[in-house]
Amino acid sequence: MRTIRAGIVGVGKIGRAQIAAVRSMAFADVAAIAMRDPERAAAMASELKISTHYRDYRDLVADPDVDVVHVCTPNSSHFEICRAAIGAGKAVLCEKPLTISAKESEELLELAISRNVKTAVNFVYRHYAAIQALRDIINRGELGDIYAVHGEYLQDWLLYDSDYDWRVESSVGGASRAMADIGSHWCDLACFLTGEKIVEVCADLATFLPRRRRPGGRAAGRADTSGGSDGPAGAGQFAGAEPCDSASSLVDVDTEDYGSALLRFAGGIRGCCTVSQVSAGGRTGPSIQADGSKASAQWSYESPGLLVIRKRHEPDTILEYSNPVQNRLQAQKAMIESFYSALSERASPGRERLYADFADGHHSVEVVEAMMASSRSGHWERL
Repeated sequence: MRTIRAGIVGVGKIGRAQIAAVRSMAFADVAAIAMRDPERAAAMASELKISTHYRDYRDLVADPDVDVVHVCTPNSSHFEICRAAIGAGKAVLCEKPLTISAKESEELLELAISRNVKTAVNFVYRHYAAIQALRDIINRGELGDIYAVHGEYLQDWLLYDSDYDWRVESSVGGASRAMADIGSHWCDLACFLTGEKIVEVCADLATFLPRRRRPGGRAAGRADTSGGSDGPAGAGQFAGAEPCDSASSLVDVDTEDYGSALLRFAGGIRGCCTVSQVSAGGRTGPSIQADGSKASAQWSYESPGLLVIRKRHEPDTILEYSNPVQNRLQAQKAMIESFYSALSERASPGRERLYADFADGHHSVEVVEAMMASSRSGHWERL
């Protein structure tokens, strides 16, 4: 079986992490990178010992040595890069959110199906050992009928008006920030665990800091689309927001800092989640609890190897999983390995797909759009 060769568009922290993950597999390597700044691209290629670098992602997509394209750029650029890659017949792994509108994500999904191209979206929390064990517990009926799922994802990296990042700009990150950035992770986790899709939402989104200080030298609507990161979501794995400087300027912000949502799933399960990027002390990741007719189960990123099972009139049971997937970078590596195994046909015949694909990514975008509509209308919104 020949080596799978990756092309990485955008080599920020997430791009670099994905390069390391690809190179950790004996049957894969990185053929090329693309970055908007040609000098940075050349320097990065030299540092990472990658033979080919491009300024334009179109050249990378057209490279016959590239089998799979990784899209690690800011949200507003995902659609055009993914569309070009699928059009060229390449497999695609895209950062979340898949796109900034459901119209775009639906087009990508239909195009991928028509071209018979394999796709993946970087929803990494599915790949924690304890999460996959919880899914098995739910599927075996050990919690009974699932009544509800609830939880939160709290960060503090945008707590102050002096905290700035391209995600706060709707022209770059999309109309939604907190929900699209971290709420999408939580909702995908809920769908993965329950095996059900969200069909209706009632949400309240809020922007507590309508003006922020943009660092000097940053033009409006301008992000470093050569890179991007997954935000500074905990454990010091990713860089934080840019600090302001003496040349900073106040700019209007129309993306939400916070959101809470009630959820209804296709099979009748109820849900509730709260996400925030302005909660002091929020430096880790999501937490989620599933409540069933027999028992409940709780998982938190703060103790990623543990599951807590609770029953009425019984002591809590703590299940510990020693799988090496214990942080986001390891989970990302596990996700890429799962996707690449499918690409290389190394996955066992009939084995269930665990990684999220563009159908999952499209559903996530639909959920976020419905939440924004619900917050505006004050009513429940159906997908």
